[in-house]
Amino acid sequence: MDPDEKAPETHVEAAGDDALAKVLLVDDREDKLLAIGLVLEPLRATVITARSGKEALRLVLQHEFAVILLDVSMPIMDGFEAAALIRQRKSSERTPIIFITAMSATDTHATRGYSLGAVDYIYAPVLPDVLRAKVGVFIDLFERSREIRRQADWLRQEAERRALNLETRLDGLLNRLNVGVFRSTVEGQLINANPAFRRIFGIAANADLTGINIANLYQQTEERSMLVQRLEREGRIQDHHVRQRRVDGAVIWASLSKTLVSETGSGRWIDGLVEDITTRKEAEAALIAKSEELARSNAELEEFAYIASHDLQEPLRMVASYSSLVADRYAAVLDDKGRVFLGHLVEGAKRMQNLVRDILAYSKVGKSTALQEVDCEALIEKVLYNLQQMIEDCGAEIRRMPLPTVTGDPVLIGQIFQNLIGNALKFRTKDARPVVAINVAQGEREWRFSVTDNGIGIAPEYHERIFRVFQRLHTASEYAGTGIGLAICRKAIEHHGGTITLESEVGKGATFTFAIPLAAMRAGAQVATSV
Repeated sequence: MDPDEKAPETHVEAAGDDALAKVLLVDDREDKLLAIGLVLEPLRATVITARSGKEALRLVLQHEFAVILLDVSMPIMDGFEAAALIRQRKSSERTPIIFITAMSATDTHATRGYSLGAVDYIYAPVLPDVLRAKVGVFIDLFERSREIRRQADWLRQEAERRALNLETRLDGLLNRLNVGVFRSTVEGQLINANPAFRRIFGIAANADLTGINIANLYQQTEERSMLVQRLEREGRIQDHHVRQRRVDGAVIWASLSKTLVSETGSGRWIDGLVEDITTRKEAEAALIAKSEELARSNAELEEFAYIASHDLQEPLRMVASYSSLVADRYAAVLDDKGRVFLGHLVEGAKRMQNLVRDILAYSKVGKSTALQEVDCEALIEKVLYNLQQMIEDCGAEIRRMPLPTVTGDPVLIGQIFQNLIGNALKFRTKDARPVVAINVAQGEREWRFSVTDNGIGIAPEYHERIFRVFQRLHTASEYAGTGIGLAICRKAIEHHGGTITLESEVGKGATFTFAIPLAAMRAGAQVATSV
């Protein structure tokens, strides 16, 4: 190369060259700059030249380079000094440096160069293919690294965008919630709260929360101290009901959930949820009061029924006895009209006695607290014996499965079977032989008994009504009875913790199914062993 030929000016690439990797070529000889620049021309890179170490330092501050080719022998500041200064700058402390030198490979300068961070040495005369290959490797590494950084930057920006979007959505959600959300210091100083929290405690939307201490929002301030102590022990409190005070002095019921949060370097704070449950608490209190009132009323009614029925028995017995005595001894002296009146009197007295007896039976249901093992097979034998005359009079057929032993009140279970089987015999059709089937099946938690007949049936609209006291679907002249039997059945079954249902249609018979738990499930019931 002609020594007088000018090397290319230091190249500062246009904006469009930003996509290309940059190579810094430093040498004080223009002919060498030109020659090496021509060797590197085929590479996809922008070559920037500097004629001194000082100029190289200036360029390193302005650009990011894939690799620096640095001549060792330069006046004023040689390559080693330039490399040392380049390494001191944070932007270029990791930029690869290749020294180009005419010195011997065994020269001690090589050791010095490597100690300054050189990644390679190229010795003169320079082989173009070797130089291009080595520089090409660093260009490729730089482009890969830059692409990774670009992807990392994109991922970071995307994460920030999504985080901002999530934060915006979360803020929107918190603003729409009817549940108060808040954060406070462990000492109780409010840090932040959503609009629902402000509404619950009557805090103005633009009020500064930093002047509010959570402790002042409790009806009893010591309540918060107890909760904080519990938080310290357990770390979390769920659905704690407490009386709190709004800023206007009004007292409310609140459901609190709190979590004690601890983060290294960020300290500790309390995150919480609060819900105004005043309306719910008032409704619960009203319901409890109503239930207690109903319980007292029912107890008083049952007591009244028991006393009234008990006190009515003696005068009714006298009326029935004397009317029967008059009918037996003095019927002959009465005319036909008198005998009819006397018959009505006798029949009315008997019906009244039956009614009083059934009211007494109904009022006694549930008085007993002791349950025992009941052999239903032996019990049904007694019931059928009591109904034997009625069974024979109507020619009924009784079909039954072997029955189990259950836990219950033998008197009440006997009344249930007596009433259901008695009704099946009573409400029979006139043109068919009565058939009554008694079945049982065991479920997971209960025995399910059923009494099925082929009688007159019951319309669906009356299925619930017939279990109420004094509810009759027929007149006394059609079918005798007081209208209390099925009410006694349901009350007795509920006393055992069970249920009773009906399946029936008019003219198609009826099936009464009642369930008795396998174990004593009634509240307060005691189990005794029968002998």
